[in-house]
Amino acid sequence: MKCHFSKALELLALCSEHGLSICEITIALEIEETQETREAILGRMIRYFSLMRDSVNKGLAIDGLSPSGLSGGDARKLLAYSQAGAPLFGSQFAKTIAYGFAVLETNAAFGLIVATPTAGSAGVVPACLLSLQETHHLTDEQAAMALLTAGGIGHIIGANASFSGAKGGCQAEIGSASSMAAAAVVEALGGTPEQAVNAAAFSLMNTLGLVCDPIGGYVEVPCVSRNGMFAVHSFLAATMALANTRCVVPFDDVVIAMRDIGRRMPRALKETAEGGLAITPTGLRFHPSHSNISSKQ
Repeated sequence: MKCHFSKALELLALCSEHGLSICEITIALEIEETQETREAILGRMIRYFSLMRDSVNKGLAIDGLSPSGLSGGDARKLLAYSQAGAPLFGSQFAKTIAYGFAVLETNAAFGLIVATPTAGSAGVVPACLLSLQETHHLTDEQAAMALLTAGGIGHIIGANASFSGAKGGCQAEIGSASSMAAAAVVEALGGTPEQAVNAAAFSLMNTLGLVCDPIGGYVEVPCVSRNGMFAVHSFLAATMALANTRCVVPFDDVVIAMRDIGRRMPRALKETAEGGLAITPTGLRFHPSHSNISSKQ
């Protein structure tokens, strides 16, 4: 079965033609490209999911600051908040945010993470899938299948735009991760390929224009909090799609818009730490060349 696709329309056509989900079409594509067996591919995804879980657990245990002093210990605080009293919107809401924080705090402490699709956005997909596993009792194999759904959406973004904050701003990193996670959640909950792609469109559309302005050039502020917040964003997009709310702009067009915005975005707002939060009074304290930046203002 030939399963090449680079557009959402092509992916949906394949799903319809063969009566398969996005994750199954993605497996077929992976078999074509790598010559691996289905079992080997699924086993690899299960290992990745296990590594994601480990990165969350390690981050939740951190109680000190990272070497930069910019992050550390907040995932632990969020988890404690989720378990005490009556947390806002319920325990799982705060836990999901905690999980997103945890992966980025692990990264800041030089721990092992799975870039999904980048290091700066690596917390969104794990936060969503671990949270979903807890609330909907997904097996590790089901979570691995959801990772393949995320991969199918990521394949389209990579073919038509970029995951790089240096090329497209944070919309390309956290926006891509959030859209991948939203689609994964939808299929994990039994949604259709159309609903999954709709969720991806909602999620990416509502991150367009997000700049990449890391303080000091470190993947910590605002990256850590964005991973927690945009995990929730993914669930919101999945909710709208599962309710059959229509995203007026198709996913392929949203990807084109992201690429266009990235090309128009000033260099100072694309991972250079020369604009935005990075050159605020607080940001400049962590900037290795803050005197040169300040003299330009």
